[in-house]
Amino acid sequence: MDVALQAVVEIVNEHLRRTRGTGPVSSDTPLLADGHLDSFGLAELGAELEKALGVALPAGALLPEDFESPRVLHQRLVAVIGA
Repeated sequence: MDVALQAVVEIVNEHLRRTRGTGPVSSDTPLLADGHLDSFGLAELGAELEKALGVALPAGALLPEDFESPRVLHQRLVAVIGA
């Protein structure tokens, strides 16, 4: 599966717009440190990524530090699903 960094950024931005009324963010925006995501938001965004990308992520595949920025998240997804 081939997932572009820009696709991950768009999914993150849509999630933030819909759930937090914030955004847009860039690929290197700190999501946790800047308060864009909290622990509940991590779980919600993980589910949205699965749905949007059409994949089932293994339990525990994404850790909180994987949500540091959209770029870090993309790198982790590539490692987990071979995006």
